[in-house]
Amino acid sequence: MIKTLAALKELVYPTTCAGCNLLGTKLCNSCSETWFTPPKLNYLGESKLYFVANYNPQSARIILAAKEDGNVFCINLLARCIARSIIFALSESFIAQPVAIITIPSSPAAIRRRGRDHISQVAKQVVKNLAVENIPATYSPVIYLSKNIKDQSKLNSRQRTQNLSGAFSVKNCEIPSGDLFLIDDLVTTGASIQEGVRALANAKIGITAVITACAVGRNSLIR
Repeated sequence: MIKTLAALKELVYPTTCAGCNLLGTKLCNSCSETWFTPPKLNYLGESKLYFVANYNPQSARIILAAKEDGNVFCINLLARCIARSIIFALSESFIAQPVAIITIPSSPAAIRRRGRDHISQVAKQVVKNLAVENIPATYSPVIYLSKNIKDQSKLNSRQRTQNLSGAFSVKNCEIPSGDLFLIDDLVTTGASIQEGVRALANAKIGITAVITACAVGRNSLIR
């Protein structure tokens, strides 16, 4: 009976690749190459930036499915990539454990629209993935949005920087212990991350590195 229902579900809702819609698989071999490469190191200003996937139309679909559709497979894929980059950063720098994860906050409007806090969901899964590797980690959402901002989807790099200027603040709470990683699911222009770094610096909190699942693969990131 269960097999029959599963077959019927597959007939009505066939499995397709999250990146390119190829039938019969959740992630095809071609799209897998983007997400299962070794982590890369870039720089965002003076901050180290670690990421796995290069930003392209296929990876953009996976980010969108995770963020807007709540696709569990895609959310877990992003979390695994972020966890892998954290492990890579630890091995590169011989950083003392444990680690603390801080996130770039989503806007309250986005959280209401999605019915969930996407980046918090990703961060909590990252903590679980690190625990499997015996790396103690905590999630500390200490950054919050302290002013209204415009939707950034149609803004260029300069406009995004202006839009986010002074937008983030840090909660008056205990500073997380351990080495701090500032994470987001995607880095394109760099404006959100730079504003997060600024807000943390104003609160006398320094980060070890920036970690993202996916980034624009160039040396001039300015988001």
